Amino acid sequence: MGAITPLGRTPETFWENLVAGKSGVGPMTLCDPTDYPCQISAEVGDFDPEEYINPKEARRMARFSQLAVAAGLMAVESAHLEMYREDPFRVGVILGNGNGGFPTLEENCRLLVKRGGMRMSPFFFPMVLPNMATANVSRFVGAQGYNSTSTTACAASNQAIGEAMEVIRRGVADVVLAGGTEAGISQLGLAGFAVMRALSTRNNDPQAASRPFDAGRDGFVPAEGSVILVLESLKHALARNAVIFAEVAGFGSTADASHPVQPEESGASAAEAMRLHVVVEEPVEVRPDMDATLARGLK
Repeated sequence: MGAITPLGRTPETFWENLVAGKSGVGPMTLCDPTDYPCQISAEVGDFDPEEYINPKEARRMARFSQLAVAAGLMAVESAHLEMYREDPFRVGVILGNGNGGFPTLEENCRLLVKRGGMRMSPFFFPMVLPNMATANVSRFVGAQGYNSTSTTACAASNQAIGEAMEVIRRGVADVVLAGGTEAGISQLGLAGFAVMRALSTRNNDPQAASRPFDAGRDGFVPAEGSVILVLESLKHALARNAVIFAEVAGFGSTADASHPVQPEESGASAAEAMRLHVVVEEPVEVRPDMDATLARGLK
């Protein structure tokens, strides 16, 4: 597992802070929110991409790609996945994200208007396209197999994990790095969601602002981060004596075919997605030698 989040820059610190009930929400610093009703966000405040990527490469990536590469490298290392022993064409990457490089898009649009299009970055497209996080993770870990990007908004990362399971079940890959990345905190994103009245305005209590199941909820909180898991077939995991943390037991996907942003009121499509899941025939027991707290949480 690899995790670069507002609650911690490793899976361990993320988990400790999560079960302790801590919040990663605070005052927004990645852009100026002065003119907007929402002035809070969940940011990876101490993230330095050069801890994971050489400076030249880091400058040519949008932040969502930087976060993904960091999480991907961490995941491969923590899984003890020795790529030189693997067939690179049997190792894939599937990541989800909602909008790609929004801050980079905004920055280059400003340059276009103020100074002309020829002053834009020559790396504009490689930085902003949503699939570039997947491409960069593949490049940095040496994964040359199945490669795809899910951009299904809030469902993107979950769908990426489910699709990775299906790719492995089909026999297309032995290993797939799957998860998601997002780093869209910018005035462009902030304005777009603010005019929809989709954001929380609990600026005076940021620690309690993200409360989706509360009767007093008032919107979501802009956030960023990346989490990537190493998924592999049971046969492959056992052959290399991998520590197995969890099992993806099934996957189902449906569409409401209803409102552009609101869930369909009956919940029929969500219920059907749950019914569609495919149960894996070989259940995996969580090993007793893994961290007990993490084991209890994942089970």
